[in-house]
Amino acid sequence: MSTERRLTSNDRKVFLALLDNARMTDSKISSKIKITPPGVRKIRKKLEDHYIKEYRAMVDYEKIGIHVFAIIQLKVINRHILNNEHIIGAFEINESIITHILITGFASLEDLDEYKRQIAPDAEIQHINVVSKKGFLKNSPKDIIRHRIQQNTN
Repeated sequence: MSTERRLTSNDRKVFLALLDNARMTDSKISSKIKITPPGVRKIRKKLEDHYIKEYRAMVDYEKIGIHVFAIIQLKVINRHILNNEHIIGAFEINESIITHILITGFASLEDLDEYKRQIAPDAEIQHINVVSKKGFLKNSPKDIIRHRIQQNTN
């Protein structure tokens, strides 16, 4: 977090409440942390202006039919392959053999195989780790965000 914008104790309380439940109303946060609803609203606006980019739903991948995940290390030749519905996360790295690491999701191993065929002309796959939904142990940055918020003091 930027050192130029320090979070007050109340800022941290509201931030942590939103981290636990982004749908929590200002009134509910107010009663939980003992700040007036207008005070919570002001802090929420400040957080949304400087720290919170968007609110997202946490989806149960298995229930929507995503059962296979692949972490793919590859050298991208044509960047258009980064605009694909199977990509959950993408990291650009500075190596000569590997330029990107992708976290991808598929309904089946067959779908993964089809994806590999599709991107073959535009990427050189260096390594793939395939895991099932049961191998996906953590899918949230909440712990590191909570830690950083708690470190950011007046």
